[in-house]
Amino acid sequence: MLDRLARVWRFGVVGLHALALGCVTTGTTTQAPTVSAPVAEVDAVAEKHVAVEMPAEAAAVRGNASAPILSVVTIDEVVYPYVYGYPLYPEGDAARGIAELRKVAAEGAKHSKSSDTDGVVHIAEELPAIGCRFDGIRENKTKFMPVSMTCDLPAPSALGGAKRPVLGTLAAGAKAEEILKEPTVMENFLGAFHLTSDDFAGGSGTAFFNTTHGQLALVFKAQKLDHFVYYFDPGVVGWQNPKSWEGVL
Repeated sequence: MLDRLARVWRFGVVGLHALALGCVTTGTTTQAPTVSAPVAEVDAVAEKHVAVEMPAEAAAVRGNASAPILSVVTIDEVVYPYVYGYPLYPEGDAARGIAELRKVAAEGAKHSKSSDTDGVVHIAEELPAIGCRFDGIRENKTKFMPVSMTCDLPAPSALGGAKRPVLGTLAAGAKAEEILKEPTVMENFLGAFHLTSDDFAGGSGTAFFNTTHGQLALVFKAQKLDHFVYYFDPGVVGWQNPKSWEGVL
């Protein structure tokens, strides 16, 4: 299954999410992300890493209703996101970001498991404390392959609710054209989506930004930002670090 996911990510044939649909146990499904870059180019980008530290102020950012839920940083051409102040980064000290975010959001966590017709075991962890969910695949009894992280909008009321910005100063419900003009998007993505789903032009679809180790998907309903999804590149071994997923299996 790992090889299968990696092939899809690299060639962009049907999209990672098309293979991961069985992982989604709740929430809204999202149009498949695809990557059109050649294999060598994608591999070269995914192998880039910079020194990123786990920020000591992450917990404070999470509790700050004025801080955006999602932020993006570029260092030496390496692009990666933060969610509620915690980095989604597969290497070095910042690799603790996922484990630390799961730990602080553990209250009320729910886990589910299901098998598809091919015998693949899909795992989901819902974290209502932050309104997010991790979906992935159990490779074996000790190995978890993350597929996506989905975060509902707006933020939970305890974290600021509808008043909390999602990206930069933009709140849930922002329109696509507003997002493209947001300084964070201008700086990190040159003010343009890298890919949009076929139904995006109709107002209810998905727009994608490529990051170094995955894809960020913004999902719109009735032309308004509804939720976002981060898809983990299956070719990046660091995403499978057991320390990040303790308790998932």
